[in-house]
Amino acid sequence: MDNRLSTAQIEHYRRHGYVSPLPALRPAKAEALRLRLEAFEAETGQKAGSLRKKGHLKLMAIYNLVSHPAILDAVESVIGPNILCWATSLFVKDPYDPGFVAWHQDSHYWELEPDDVVSAWIALAPSTLENGAMRVIPSTHLTSPFDHRASAADSANMLSGREEIAVDIDESQAVDLVLRQGEMSLHHVKIVHGSPPNRSAARRYGLAIRYVAPHVRNEDKWTSALLVRGRNEPSNFMPDPVPTRDMDPDIVAFVDRTWKRQR
Repeated sequence: MDNRLSTAQIEHYRRHGYVSPLPALRPAKAEALRLRLEAFEAETGQKAGSLRKKGHLKLMAIYNLVSHPAILDAVESVIGPNILCWATSLFVKDPYDPGFVAWHQDSHYWELEPDDVVSAWIALAPSTLENGAMRVIPSTHLTSPFDHRASAADSANMLSGREEIAVDIDESQAVDLVLRQGEMSLHHVKIVHGSPPNRSAARRYGLAIRYVAPHVRNEDKWTSALLVRGRNEPSNFMPDPVPTRDMDPDIVAFVDRTWKRQR
């Protein structure tokens, strides 16, 4: 089934920097991946949230998802037919945990240009107001970049770099991206977004897949990505290795080594 965005949805993304909710996975498929993440935790003693950076190269269940046609159809509508998966991030919020995602712009620390970069945020379990659904400030992708600073030392900010926007954000303008299990949102690399803590008894699972067009570049850093649709032309990214099993030691070492160079 073709899952490309309608003209109205594409216009909404261009004007407001996001579009939501969108179909992505059948609930049963989303639930199967959620259960696989719980199994990963039991097998390794690691939290599923540790599968950031390029988790799709570490866990086959995520690798198989990043090229899902329904996701790529929607992504193609906003960045074109040639699509690379640059990174994946799992955001898992435990029940009643104080962890939150501070207001930030991904473009501040990714340093990718031009801005043909989009995140597909997929709800592996329902994402609700109570458990800390993502929020966006519409149209901020069209403004000048915001200054960022490091969060306070005692902050529960979940971002790996602990960034936050350095000025007050008018939260009355925020839109909550509530999603059912298996639905997704798309958001622009420059939009201001974040999410509050989980105030519910249910764990929240979200997978963010970072897609880029091949002509996107980073002048100062060596970058790699996985081709998931079309052609890697013109190419500014080295090809990622293709995993054949979970947590392959060589691929894990590759991810940890190269991500330090990309951040």
